[in-house]
Amino acid sequence: MFCAKNKELNMFKKFTFKTEKATGRYRSIYPDTHNIKLNKFECGLIDDKKPYKIQLQVIKDDINKDGNPNCDWEWITLKKESESLQEAKNFLNENHEAIQLKYKIYTGKHCMK
Repeated sequence: MFCAKNKELNMFKKFTFKTEKATGRYRSIYPDTHNIKLNKFECGLIDDKKPYKIQLQVIKDDINKDGNPNCDWEWITLKKESESLQEAKNFLNENHEAIQLKYKIYTGKHCMK
């Protein structure tokens, strides 16, 4: 299992962000996608509309919690609603340690705990 916690320095990694613009014929219809990354792996999203809500992928406590034993992670939405995209990013990085202690962040094949 891969850990985001640096064992030598006993520090948690901060979140990074990537905004992807829509492309193609219907790009004016689709909103921008604001991805949240942890250690170069995607682990969540920030909504493109106001209020900006933060969604993270986390490991389920109980695999049968939602009746789907094939998927071992779920989406959660944090209670914090931000007035700007930068405020949402600042909130995540100011509270990155508490978030990583409370939730097992899921990033594809890697579990960040």
